[in-house]
Amino acid sequence: MARNAAGQPSRGAALIASALNLLNVDPQDEPPPVSAPEAGTGRAVTVARLLATLAKSEVEVRGADRGLATLDRAWRWALIDGDDHLLAFLHGQRGLILFRSGRFAEALTEFDSAARWFDRVPGIDKCRVLINRGALYVEMGDLRAARADLTLCVDLARQLGLNLVERIAVHNLGCLEFIAGDLPLALRTMDEGMSLGGETQPGIALLDRARVLLAAGLQHEADDTLAAAAVQLTKDRCWQDVGEVELARAESALLAGDPRAARRLAARARDRFRRHGNSRWRRNAELVLLQADLTAGRPAGRLVPSALRLAEEFRDDGFVLQARVALLLAAENMQRMGQLPEAIRLAGEAGSSRVSDPIAVRLQTRLVRARLDLAAGRTATARRQLRSGLTELAAYRAHFGSIDLQTASAVHGIRLAELEVELALRGGRARSVLAAVERSRAVSGRLVSVRPPRDEVAADLLAELRQAVESMRAKEADRRATAEVAERRKRAAELQRELRARAWLTGGTCQALQPASHAEICDRLKAEATVLVCYVETNGALHAVVDDGDSAAIRPLGSAAEATESLRRVRADLDVLANGHLPGGLMTAVRGSLIRSLEHLDGSLVRPLRLPGRRLLIVPTGPLAALPWGSLPSLAGCPVVVAPSATAWLSASASSGRRHASVAAFAGPDLRRATEEVRAIGQSWPDASVFTDMVARQDTLVTAMTSSTVVHIAAHGQHQAENPLFSSIRLADGPMFAYELDQTARTAEHVVLSACELGRATIRPGDEALGLTSVLLHLGTRSVVSGVARVHDDVAAQVMTRYHRLLSSGRDSAEALADASEAEDKVVAPFVCFGSGWAMAS
Repeated sequence: MARNAAGQPSRGAALIASALNLLNVDPQDEPPPVSAPEAGTGRAVTVARLLATLAKSEVEVRGADRGLATLDRAWRWALIDGDDHLLAFLHGQRGLILFRSGRFAEALTEFDSAARWFDRVPGIDKCRVLINRGALYVEMGDLRAARADLTLCVDLARQLGLNLVERIAVHNLGCLEFIAGDLPLALRTMDEGMSLGGETQPGIALLDRARVLLAAGLQHEADDTLAAAAVQLTKDRCWQDVGEVELARAESALLAGDPRAARRLAARARDRFRRHGNSRWRRNAELVLLQADLTAGRPAGRLVPSALRLAEEFRDDGFVLQARVALLLAAENMQRMGQLPEAIRLAGEAGSSRVSDPIAVRLQTRLVRARLDLAAGRTATARRQLRSGLTELAAYRAHFGSIDLQTASAVHGIRLAELEVELALRGGRARSVLAAVERSRAVSGRLVSVRPPRDEVAADLLAELRQAVESMRAKEADRRATAEVAERRKRAAELQRELRARAWLTGGTCQALQPASHAEICDRLKAEATVLVCYVETNGALHAVVDDGDSAAIRPLGSAAEATESLRRVRADLDVLANGHLPGGLMTAVRGSLIRSLEHLDGSLVRPLRLPGRRLLIVPTGPLAALPWGSLPSLAGCPVVVAPSATAWLSASASSGRRHASVAAFAGPDLRRATEEVRAIGQSWPDASVFTDMVARQDTLVTAMTSSTVVHIAAHGQHQAENPLFSSIRLADGPMFAYELDQTARTAEHVVLSACELGRATIRPGDEALGLTSVLLHLGTRSVVSGVARVHDDVAAQVMTRYHRLLSSGRDSAEALADASEAEDKVVAPFVCFGSGWAMAS
């Protein structure tokens, strides 16, 4: 029984076989007659319990039919000499097997039958019924009943000292919170279960955790967790659970836009469930298979019959949610076949989305209904469906306190956002396009931030991570230390994963602010004499919406792929030029390549817009967020601010700067002119605080971030594309990570990162940027000046010295950066002003 509970049914079955052998019983033999001489000896009771336990092992390894057949023989042994204890146990075992087979109604009847003997059965048997019935209630969506059973089980297990049972019950409470929609609490509760110790179902724990991560939009992290679960469950020969892992990986592949992989995994899971006789899970796999087929564009006529059959089967077995999803799939395919009335009928039969539905189902319902409304000519109704869906998604994301989860969960709304923007472009109304962009883009900036509680464990992990990173840096040039560096790199990756996982546990405020109205945006544009340029991509093509506050227009541009390729060449050339030690001929060639690429981007992105020579607010899309806009020929000397959305810009520019700015400047180690740079900056500001050498530490910087108006950091920086929250600035006592800033209460109004590439960000769906600059903006910094590529030390020092001289004279950050960069004629200075302009109040 302990092996079964630990998720090792094959080992459990082997132990049962040994026990039956000691009693000279073949598990396939029928029991002797009820009147046999051994009645009253207790032997039949022992055999019955052994066979019932064997049945649980067999259902995991060989399927439900085999397990139920063995359990039937256990019942016949129990008739020889059974008592209330044994009957309760057998009812509980049958309920568990039926539950695992997807026969929920029958399982609940068995659990209820077992519960009738609660006053006469041992505490351990009572706990087993409570824990399994509670898990069944979770699956059935009866969360109140589930919470009652599982909470009672936890209390009873603690009283009896049943650590293993308590751990499983707490984990199941985590699954309950997942179904209830509170993902941070689900992860916290699952972690609490793991912390109780004991050897129990590690593969199942990983599988359930991966489902939560998938719902949060962390597709890659979920897939890695599922891979680990598959290894454990395959080792333990838990084939039913292996199938569930395969199905979850199919859903992960769908979220990642890989229908071919999704189809392969779902088909494998379907066949596995079919061999196990599990109709409920077989149908779940077929449903995902149909979703993959639809995404891959397979002929609609082949998909409709299967979708309708699944809808009927799910409905007959009481699985209402899955039946609705199947009906929506049928409706989508009917529309593809041109049978609009039938598609509308099926969508109507599926019904409206419900608050209790998973977010993916709610958004799918909105999307299907919007497409049907469009096909029927009901454009206004379609727009309302899309807007409602994006509002629901914003509310869902507000449950997360971690910026990591807030940005990742945007993936669920990709298709809604794309359709709304496409619809607005089709209508030709520029301000409708802007409104669509504001609803869907950079929503994380509209979520009210929370300060997580002090986490001592995280502090220790960060200290170890810093040590690992610094030791790697010190030994990377030593060829003899290759193995040691690799080991430290592996440990650093583990620490980063642990730290991210701890951040996911923080719940949000559940408050999502509305996007700014167009009237508010226009008033600010006119007040600041600014022109808004918003770039959007649809079907591989770029468009720009240009709005000066009085009028707006849509401008078609070129290929998004061509612009991305030109930007890649620009960044590569800038990185090479930052070296500063190139031979003259190579320097000339690279500079020529850079000028050509910048000219191409200027011709494809800016010149067609026929912009007036005024201050610009640029709201980019995708990789364009990392373009050094001020380096484009048409924008030389033009004040440019880059913001994730007009709403974010409006919010940042609404508060005025302080009359007397307090300034702190930091110089990191091993940067040739950093000390000279910050001392020159200190001379531009009265009473500036300058931190160099060993004084430029992390604790000093954190203090300055919360107490200073302007913070300037001249230090080595690194953007981590794969793990952007661990992009870092190197200070005297090691790297400081973006992750750490996400834990602070506030940051300075204006931050200057005179470091390589810290203006870069990893762009997630919904144009959600994640990197050091984006974290600062998320936390309330109004304006960040940072580089989007590597920059030579001399160039950075010269530009930044001029920049602060202009800023301290009253110029705002965008103007000061434009003038300071234009004066640098040696090499392009790839600095960008993000967020809004900042200036001292006059």
